[in-house]
Amino acid sequence: MEHLKDKVYIFGHKSPDTDTVASAITYAHLKQQLGMAGARAYRLGEINQETEFVLNYFGVDAPPLLKDVKRRVGDLEFYKPETVCGHEPVKTAWDIMRHGEGSRLVPITCEKGKLAGIIGMADVTEIFMDGYDIARHEILYENLINILEGKHFGGKYKYDRLEGRVYVGGIPQGSEICDKDIIICGNLEYAWKMYYEHDFGCIILTSDVEPRGFDGVKCAIVCVDCAAFTAVKLISQAISIRSVMNTESILTFSPESYVDDMLETMRNRRYRNFPIVASDGTLLGILSRRHVMLVGGKKVVLVDHNERSQSVDGLDQAEIVEIIDHHRLADIQTNAPPYSRIEPVGCTCTIIYKMYKENGVDIPKPIAGLLLSAILSDTLAFTSPTCTAQDKAAAEALATIAGVDVEEYGKEMFRAGTNLDKMSVAQMLTTDIKKFTFGKTDAYVAQINVMDFEGLMAREAEITEELTKFYEVNNCRLLVFMVTDIIRNGSELFAVGDAKKIAQEAFGMAEGSSRIFLPGVVSRKSQIIPKLTRIGEA
Repeated sequence: MEHLKDKVYIFGHKSPDTDTVASAITYAHLKQQLGMAGARAYRLGEINQETEFVLNYFGVDAPPLLKDVKRRVGDLEFYKPETVCGHEPVKTAWDIMRHGEGSRLVPITCEKGKLAGIIGMADVTEIFMDGYDIARHEILYENLINILEGKHFGGKYKYDRLEGRVYVGGIPQGSEICDKDIIICGNLEYAWKMYYEHDFGCIILTSDVEPRGFDGVKCAIVCVDCAAFTAVKLISQAISIRSVMNTESILTFSPESYVDDMLETMRNRRYRNFPIVASDGTLLGILSRRHVMLVGGKKVVLVDHNERSQSVDGLDQAEIVEIIDHHRLADIQTNAPPYSRIEPVGCTCTIIYKMYKENGVDIPKPIAGLLLSAILSDTLAFTSPTCTAQDKAAAEALATIAGVDVEEYGKEMFRAGTNLDKMSVAQMLTTDIKKFTFGKTDAYVAQINVMDFEGLMAREAEITEELTKFYEVNNCRLLVFMVTDIIRNGSELFAVGDAKKIAQEAFGMAEGSSRIFLPGVVSRKSQIIPKLTRIGEA
């Protein structure tokens, strides 16, 4: 199992596009090649059609979905405890508790490894201090003899567990003795007397008295090398664990439990160690309160974003170790300086390609294909104003490694990504949407690329309805939706919300209007966000 200290989570923003997903996968691969074995790629949302095409084309699996980076119990380095079975004596649990980390609690498991109960040091101490009560606690005969280190010299106790009373040295007058009863004595002659006069089930000879003449007897004859007083004290250690273990109100945690929630619950409990169990009840390990208190946050690498609202839930609990991006600097704050590489290029994958070259790491064909696809996607096949000479040069080199023709592959990729026949407007709206703050205005800006622009515009009424619904449900002040026409190299801009005037002023919309076509505007990053920011913060 990978533990929190070894694992590094690499992911992009919440509305994953091709650059976000490709950046996570390729950068995780690069970090692994450079010795970071725990680097893993993740995604924060569903894969869109274009990205799905790219992954399938180059035979790469989609990264697993990451819901949050809050500390979970499964991320911690809990230890494998020594377990016992319920029929074993409490002395076994006591011996475990006297050594080893987390030994103040011993879990009891059944044959299939499922947690049956727990026993703590306080439970065992109570037994030893308060004595024992056979009527209340189970004592298996075999456990008793083992605890006393006794040797059998004849006969047999008829029962698996002690069913009767235990007499020491003598018996009170009027006692009715049966074969369930046991007597402990240190005199051979007295033992003979008890044997002939009463029907004891077992006679225990103490002080290493040498038993003689007991051949053929019916009751069990046991010799122990300790005094009667010591033998009596040891009997309590033979009590079966299952008769005293805690089976009610056991506080357990699952690997999916949040560490912060666990800490809150642990504060009011007397135990300092807690069982971790799987969903089927199987014991996975024991977690120490001390270990939980000392553990830090998950190590994360942000790619293709550096804005908190676009990132994973629980980011404030994580340790941001790196940021690789090509967007504006936003509001991410860190406790320690992360390695940051933010460059004014058209695609994050262009930066990652450069890092492969700088570190002398070979680029496998599937990795080259993902890097190329991301560059084509983010630069709209080099037509976006964000595209740089570096993007073009990287794409050409990557196409050679990937074995594809840039122009033909780009057309095929865009065709797959802009097939909207089976998509609702609600799906289009949330395929690539990001949250921003312009001054004091919370806003969302969504974008979708299309090749059949006229076909989508025929659904204008549906678009307007879905925009209004999203705006109301998400309680934002502004929602902007870019429908980018790849063929005409421009975007139809829709704006709704009580802060719609920001978009109207930024892009020259007519008063009262909610839409405008902007020729040559295809980049949210460089052509939409800066203008909205300037007006919103004015």
